[in-house]
Amino acid sequence: MLGKIHLLEGCMDKAVEVYKKAVEFSPENTELHTTLGLLYLQLGFYQKAFEHLGNALSYDPTNYKAILAAGSMMQTHGDFDVALTKYRAVACNVPESAPLWNNIGMCFFGKKKYVAAISCLKRANYLAPFDWKILHNLGLVHLAMQQYASAFHFLSAAINFQPKMGELYMLL
Repeated sequence: MLGKIHLLEGCMDKAVEVYKKAVEFSPENTELHTTLGLLYLQLGFYQKAFEHLGNALSYDPTNYKAILAAGSMMQTHGDFDVALTKYRAVACNVPESAPLWNNIGMCFFGKKKYVAAISCLKRANYLAPFDWKILHNLGLVHLAMQQYASAFHFLSAAINFQPKMGELYMLL
């Protein structure tokens, strides 16, 4: 609970220290490993993040948060096929996850399969219509397909939710 309080207050470093101590006392707790891995991922410590996410998956291979985060890391490094394999495992357990479909859509975008990307991103948008990241990604894919009216629609919607993000205006 102390780690969660630090996160709510925005003290990431203190939260990491608390979760590190908690993992020492309970090394088989997958939720603690997953949370610590996600914190390291946000801070940019990818090796430590991958280590803790791997520990979480070794104790619980169906932990969808850890699988999703590990797949996201692989996706970031351009390994789209391995990430899609990870996401396939998550889709069986949690088929109604907007972040999952967003990541699957961006994997297809990375593989230049734009129609599949739009299909997955539309499903993510259906599941989370107020998520600006999904709207941003839909605008990005439509731009790549030279469908400018659709890109304008999604980017404008994303700007309404995130008006201080300069990248959205640049894409618009």
